[in-house]
Amino acid sequence: MIRVTPDTNVLISALFYYGNERVVLEAAVEGRLQFVLSMEIIDELIRVLEKKFKVDPKLTRDYVLRLNELSDIATPRKLPGKLVRDREDVKVIECAHSGHSDYIVSGDRDLLSLERYQQTRILSPSELVRILRHERPSA
Repeated sequence: MIRVTPDTNVLISALFYYGNERVVLEAAVEGRLQFVLSMEIIDELIRVLEKKFKVDPKLTRDYVLRLNELSDIATPRKLPGKLVRDREDVKVIECAHSGHSDYIVSGDRDLLSLERYQQTRILSPSELVRILRHERPSA
């Protein structure tokens, strides 16, 4: 099974908008991929939804509970050196690395500019959707 660490921006967009981010979320719901998340990513998601977007705490809780069902929760190990300019992005790389993710999916330009961290490719939601379309069995 494909293992994917979504950045917080992807999880937020999947909740609010129908686009490639929602297609990625639906692939997880359908069992076509498994999310790999960490408590740091979940904490950031809760904080942004409730503080920045003023989402009702019950909706936030329900969304996080559903994401937990679709995810393998990794315990990230700190990685040496400066990986990216934005310290907030490091938690995504550490989660993906510790959780053996095949892909990081993000809309963040800093992360996307890396293209890869060791064995994990860093893709935009549209790139991951293209990969998922090619893996779907033909009818």
